[in-house]
Order: sequence, then C-alpha cells, then structure tokens
Amino acid sequence: MTAEKIGWGTGLKDLKIPNVLKVYYGDMQESNENFVVMETNVDDCSGEILGYTSEKLFQNGALDVFYTPIFMKKNRPAYRLTVACKKEDMLKLQNIMFRETTTIGIRYRFESRTELGGEFEEIDTKYGKLKVKKVINNGEIYIYPEYESMKELAEKSNIPLKELYKLDELKAD
Repeated sequence: MTAEKIGWGTGLKDLKIPNVLKVYYGDMQESNENFVVMETNVDDCSGEILGYTSEKLFQNGALDVFYTPIFMKKNRPAYRLTVACKKEDMLKLQNIMFRETTTIGIRYRFESRTELGGEFEEIDTKYGKLKVKKVINNGEIYIYPEYESMKELAEKSNIPLKELYKLDELKAD
C-alpha cells in the first residue's frame, strides 16, 4: 500500500489500554500471486548433478536458482535448493527437480515481488560493443553489464574483467 494520508482518533471510553484508532488511506499495490518460490533439501546428490540441475532449471524458465549449505538430521551436510519462478512454470520446474535430483518432496510458497522495469541495450566502449541492462528506479538510471558480454570483451581485448567494470560508459548520465 502506498499511504497518502494517516489519521489518528481517540475514543471516549476510559479503557485499560489506549483507546486509539489509526487509519491509513491510500492505494493498494497489485498482489503478485504469479511468483513462486520452491525449496527442497538434498543430502545425497553430487555437486555435478546439482550444477546440471541448475542449468536445466534456468533453461526451462527459472528466474533464480541457488543452493544454501545446510545440516540435516544426524548432522549430515546437505544443500537447500531454492528455485524462483512464475506460477505457470512451477509444475515443469518441479518435474525437473524430481527427475534430476534425489529429492522426494518440494515445498513452495507464493510471494510478492517488486521488479524494476528495464531494457537491454548495446553501448559502445573503447574496447567494442557491450550488452547492458538499463533500469530506472525513482528517476535514477542504473546500467548493469551482462556478464557473458563482459567476458567476451575482456578476452577479445586481453584485459582483466574487473577493468571493464570501471568504464565511464557504465555510469548513467
């Protein structure tokens, strides 16, 4: 909710607790029921299988995939696999998680998400063209270079990747 006005009022009864009412007036933001987070704990799966699973999940619509090291019962080291996706991709991605890992159960929840709108562009640098994502937040412009494009430019120009992040062209006007 974006609050436009906030009002306070007091009642006439003398209670043991403050007799106060607070009211918010404003616009409700749209609920984003389309965003799902799925999680499962995996304790008997190799790193190679988990890496492969991550690639398959991204290829099939996952918005984010990550692993968190955890300890399960009897202090067994394991990983929590977390996958964020759109609701319409949930069943397809669950099937990949079941098929590719040793999990036997997946938890899920619907969450809200705030997302900055953006567009992909190509900018000219002294080393060549670079793909970037340009986003706007409260009137401020942010430019984020795409990793694969940075990597390609660094290799082609024979310069350290970290040097490309310092380019003036990556600073918003």
